[in-house]
Amino acid sequence: MSFPFKEIHLEAGNFADELKGLRIIHLCDLHISKKMDPSYLRQLIIKVNEYHPDLVVFTGNIIKGFTSKVKLQLSCLKGLHAPSYYVSGNHDFLFGLKALKKELALAHILCLDNACAHLIFNDTPLQVVGLSHKSALSKKDKRPINTLFNSLDEEISTILLAHQPKDISLIKTTRIDIMLSAHSHNADAYPFARVLKHYQPFNKGLYIREKTLLYVSVGLHTSALQFKRHSQAEIPVYTIT
Repeated sequence: MSFPFKEIHLEAGNFADELKGLRIIHLCDLHISKKMDPSYLRQLIIKVNEYHPDLVVFTGNIIKGFTSKVKLQLSCLKGLHAPSYYVSGNHDFLFGLKALKKELALAHILCLDNACAHLIFNDTPLQVVGLSHKSALSKKDKRPINTLFNSLDEEISTILLAHQPKDISLIKTTRIDIMLSAHSHNADAYPFARVLKHYQPFNKGLYIREKTLLYVSVGLHTSALQFKRHSQAEIPVYTIT
């Protein structure tokens, strides 16, 4: 069973020298459904571990069905050797965040929706901060963006996880060295790509906005709207340089 791992070097100039060489695997848009073969996910985790990442991150749309219907599949995500975190996507909200959060916690994959994890690599601190997807919150419950960003230490290297790449516009003066996103499914491959680009300017690959590197992964599974013959699945394996 083969998986589309893709080696990518991110030249984050502001990153602490002691963190250069950090390896991160980025999983997104798995769209796990009850029809998905559990052995696929078990083999995926085995292959991820073989890369010996320092960190594994999921940037949303993990499920495409109610958690109660995909418990077997989600249990296959257990066994990741590296610290593992995720943020929600629009599909995760649709099918229930509370149950998903509980199930992923059993697999030691922790939620970073509007939260920050403080990690240590090579005796050097690293902040990994996450934003929930905008549609995942009611009108009465706005994302605490200012509070979250103001809580970050400007002296520490920082990675932002967000399902929606357009959330890069929320970064004003906050130090975000790297932002990892998904959601677009490579809008270039859609039959009406020009229209979609108006609404989603960040389709795939690397973008640079001031001092922030943004990488948008096309993910593992495609949208139902997308022509399969044009899809290009990927599992980014980042090395910070």
